[in-house]
Amino acid sequence: MSVIANAYGWLVFTIRKLNAHAVRAYQLSKFRSVGSGVKLCEGGAFTYRTITIGSDVFIGRNCCFQSEHGTIAIGDHVMFGPGVNIHGGNHDIALGPTTMKSRTKKFGDDGEVRIGNDVWIGANAIILAGVTIGDGAVIAAGAVVTKDVPPLAIVGGIPGRILRYRS
Repeated sequence: MSVIANAYGWLVFTIRKLNAHAVRAYQLSKFRSVGSGVKLCEGGAFTYRTITIGSDVFIGRNCCFQSEHGTIAIGDHVMFGPGVNIHGGNHDIALGPTTMKSRTKKFGDDGEVRIGNDVWIGANAIILAGVTIGDGAVIAAGAVVTKDVPPLAIVGGIPGRILRYRS
C-alpha cells in the first residue's frame, strides 16, 4: 500500500510542478517582450502588454506592475523582492466639469517607468509614474520612489532619498 501511496504522491507533485511551469511560461508570453532567463514567482498582477523585461530578471512573489496608459521598461540582471509595486500612471486631479474617475486617457499619456541594468529593488518598494532608475542602483525595502534615481545610488525612505552610493 505504501508503494502505491508514494507513487501517487510523486505523480501529484510532478503534475503540480509541470502545471506551475506551464502557467509561468504562459504569463511570460503575455508581456510585450521578455529576455532569456526570466524568473517570475507566483501571485503577481501585471499590465502585460505595456511591459518589456530584459534578460536574467527575477520578479519576486506578489509583485504588481501596472501602467495602462504608459510603459514599463526593465533592463537586464534586475532583482525584485516580494511585493514590489510599479504604478506607471496617475489620475487628473485638477478641478473640472467632470469627476476624476470619468476622465479618460490614451496610451502614452503616462510616459514610461524605466529601470536600468543590474538594479536591486527590495521587498515592498513602490515606484511611481515617470521614474527612471539608473544602472546599478539599489532601492531599499519599503521605499517609495517618486523621483529619478541616478546610477549606483542607494535609495531608501518615504519619499525615497539617496542614502549613499555603491562603491
